[in-house]
Amino acid sequence: MSLFGTGITALNAAQLGLAVTQHNISNVNTAGYSRQAAMQVTNGGMMTGVGAIGQGVRVNTILRYYDDILTKQVNDAQTRSSELDAQYAMIARIDNLLADPNAGLSPVLASFFQAVQDVAANPTLVSARQSMTSGAEALVTRFQTLSNRLTQLYDETNSQLKDVVNEINAYSRDIAKLNERIIAQSNTGHPPNDLLDQRDQLVLELNKLVRVNTYLDSDNSLTVLAGNGHALVVNTSVMELETRPATYDPERLVIAAKGGAAELPETYLDGGILGGLLAFRRESLDQAANALGQVAASIALTVNAQQQLGQDLLGAIKGEAGFVENFFKLSAPKTIANANNADPGVNALLTFNPPQMSENGNYYTDLTTSDYEVRFTSATTYEVKRLSDKNVITGTVGVPLSFDGLTLDFDPLGTHATGDTYLLQPTREVARNISVNQDIIADVRRIAAAMPIRTAASAANTGNAVISAGSVVDAGYLMTNLPQTIRYDATGPQLTGFDPTSSIQVKSGGVTTAYPAGTTAIPYQSGDTIVVDGFSFNVTGVPADGDEFTLERNVGGTADARNIVQIGALQTALTMNGDGAKGVSTFQVAYAQLVSNIGAQTKSILVNGQSQETVLQQAVEARSTVAGVNLDEEAVNLLKYQYAYQAAARVMNTVSTLFDTLLSIGA
Repeated sequence: MSLFGTGITALNAAQLGLAVTQHNISNVNTAGYSRQAAMQVTNGGMMTGVGAIGQGVRVNTILRYYDDILTKQVNDAQTRSSELDAQYAMIARIDNLLADPNAGLSPVLASFFQAVQDVAANPTLVSARQSMTSGAEALVTRFQTLSNRLTQLYDETNSQLKDVVNEINAYSRDIAKLNERIIAQSNTGHPPNDLLDQRDQLVLELNKLVRVNTYLDSDNSLTVLAGNGHALVVNTSVMELETRPATYDPERLVIAAKGGAAELPETYLDGGILGGLLAFRRESLDQAANALGQVAASIALTVNAQQQLGQDLLGAIKGEAGFVENFFKLSAPKTIANANNADPGVNALLTFNPPQMSENGNYYTDLTTSDYEVRFTSATTYEVKRLSDKNVITGTVGVPLSFDGLTLDFDPLGTHATGDTYLLQPTREVARNISVNQDIIADVRRIAAAMPIRTAASAANTGNAVISAGSVVDAGYLMTNLPQTIRYDATGPQLTGFDPTSSIQVKSGGVTTAYPAGTTAIPYQSGDTIVVDGFSFNVTGVPADGDEFTLERNVGGTADARNIVQIGALQTALTMNGDGAKGVSTFQVAYAQLVSNIGAQTKSILVNGQSQETVLQQAVEARSTVAGVNLDEEAVNLLKYQYAYQAAARVMNTVSTLFDTLLSIGA
């Protein structure tokens, strides 16, 4: 090669170096851009008698500064950060809602029970009873308001899931198009650097929406897998996602491959905004709605149960005309038949069990905050799985199955098949649908403040024994055997005179003894609790032989407040299920636990999100040290290539002068 040709190569190399440097400077703020460099190599030497003489320089390729490991670290950090940000944005709204000292449940719950105490102080005062119903209406309105806000979050989550899936599909299509262009340009033998940067940036943006893994194929195309392996892009093909109502719950949107039959499990697609929304709904929103419903159902069931033991201001008791058994009204527990069942028209019959009476004399429920899955193992048998801890119990069609404060039954005439499933959400919608019985609101005298029985000691008694006022402890109490006059027989000592058809139990020293039908006399011990036909009382002291005690209906007991006192006592009684134990929590404590759990989750997500943001920044900085454009470095390169270009031009000028001199000599 001539001196002139060698100079041309130097000029071209410097010109390409300037072009690449200018390209770097121009894209210093371009998202995802990786700095480039012109890689120069010498041209092969020409052999002469004195050795090889160089023939200049050439640019072998335009190098893209890129580190796959650092890029993956950025993507991983980004998808986790986006997931936590999305989750926090939603759960913070629940936290603010439930923990608000004015908008939360605690103040109206306290106000309701204060109104109950006011009725207990003066049961004949109609205005006090009206205040109690007003307090109850405020309480159910607050339940409904809180539940409706949670329902709005369900709807908003569904809406955001649709938007995110549409964005995922759009990015997937763009990546597939870039794959096509990259495959075509890779045939030149040189990497299409700018296209690779654009594709990597799309992958990063996709990671903001859902965690993805990528695999580089031999033709330089990129295979993109979402979550735990669902293919989004393979070569130039796109497998789009879609949202659809779940077969197990039509109100809940799930993710599926577009046109595919199977729904993707929620835990299958994690990371990014999509993973954050699904985790929020699964781990926080469901729990909040269920726990709120658990409190509402427990309040209603226990108050109703105690109402049924009482006597209203008009003297009516359970079973008599005009008596209102339920102070609150509840909707039936929610059940959903899977749309793929053999006969989707057959649904489960789920009901709340009546509360149980504790040893302390108050009602409590066994309800949990869990949902349940029913799966048929044959046409006549099924399993019920408590989803909170995966505990399983078995049942048979046609035989009611009782568990966790619920009773489940299936119509034996319905069509059931192996594999049929049902979703049980016992408390999910209770808070939304709870209400005060309109019969109570219309006539507050129907509040059962009194007890239906009363006791008395005969005025002729000579001993010092006294009988307690008595209470009702069994919803199946009987009035048919009243009145009864009980006498003390010192020869026993024993109490006699019980009706032979009465059911009698005696609780003494923690031991309960049931007496068979026909019993008319029982041993006497001071302070023993005696239960006759569902009525509980005790005789304390030393009676004289022949002393009498009467058990009778509470006729005209308008000033009696024994039953409303029991309703008021529910405020501080252990009325609710907790951690699988029966009756270990009060209403307020259960709600406070809900607020605490949501608050703890919110704080944890916030702290983890802040930590993950730091991890993301560090990962971005580490990648930038390799792929980022440094303007100071580019300024140096600009001068370097400028001087090289000028020097090459001077070489060209020198060669031209030499050539002119040679021509002049020849002339």
